[in-house]
Amino acid sequence: MKEIAEDFKTIAKKDRALFIWMAVNFLTSLWLFLIPIFNLNSGRAKIWARYSDIDNGYAQSDWWYLLSFSLIAIAIGIGHTLIAARLYTKRGKDIARLFLLISVVILIVGIRFLLNIVGEG
Repeated sequence: MKEIAEDFKTIAKKDRALFIWMAVNFLTSLWLFLIPIFNLNSGRAKIWARYSDIDNGYAQSDWWYLLSFSLIAIAIGIGHTLIAARLYTKRGKDIARLFLLISVVILIVGIRFLLNIVGEG
């Protein structure tokens, strides 16, 4: 744990651009975490929750299906930020930035996908 804290201190002092990418990754994952929580309608038995290629493209499912997006957001937001800090130390700043860029792109695709699902309901 001390090593990770030292990695973050080093990144904050020496590489502001990577630190900003880490913040963008975390804030984007926070957005993906909050969308399903604020749009849950747990009082209904079924809600628009999945994409399928049958009928109009969306299917009804249980409301807790949307919470899987929140779990993914936590894993990506925290996990990928920690991995990027470790990559910075072990492999260099370029690979850490690339890893965070890919992570942010995955989160943006997830947000777009989730907004389409929530918008249907």
